[in-house]
Amino acid sequence: MIKIKFCGISHIEDAIVASNYADLIGVVTDPISPRFVKPEFIDIVKNFVNKPVVNVKVKGKIDDIVNESKADYIQIHRVLDIKEIEDMLSYNKKFILYVPSSEKYYSYFKTIINKTNHLILIDSEKKGEKVNLEVSKMWVKEYDKVGIGGGITLYNIEEFISLNPYWVDISSGIEKYKSKKDHDKMIRIAEKVKEWKSIL
Repeated sequence: MIKIKFCGISHIEDAIVASNYADLIGVVTDPISPRFVKPEFIDIVKNFVNKPVVNVKVKGKIDDIVNESKADYIQIHRVLDIKEIEDMLSYNKKFILYVPSSEKYYSYFKTIINKTNHLILIDSEKKGEKVNLEVSKMWVKEYDKVGIGGGITLYNIEEFISLNPYWVDISSGIEKYKSKKDHDKMIRIAEKVKEWKSIL
């Protein structure tokens, strides 16, 4: 059963619609992103939705990220060093860990799945590039908690869900413009995933 994460949510009305069609709702509390919201937005969203909320961060110390967040999951969207992984393991918190979709990160991928039981998101190595689907296909088979993101749209989602990942992560592909979601696109993508579920 492929799950859906709609990410980059920064408006309450978008969160409400997303909660009707997605399994995870992602908000970005890192100022580096054009979809940035303040951490307090998580509390507001949780008052309106009944789905797990994911706090997406790129920069910051693990301790600071964990202590700041009231989200159900913390997604750290960078490659971590060994010490950061050890720090993360000291917390009783659900994480989503980013792994770039490149063969040169295979050893990192193996480190993550051997040391943790957290969700993994395979995404583009560089912003704006499409995720490497051949690498993703191999890694999805190795670990049952792998999600795929990076360039997913209404028009190519079949390429991604055909790999049967644990979930798909979609942000810019459901937007009218930066930070504002297109509700029709969210609904139609959810319908496509549901159709695929019925085939499996």
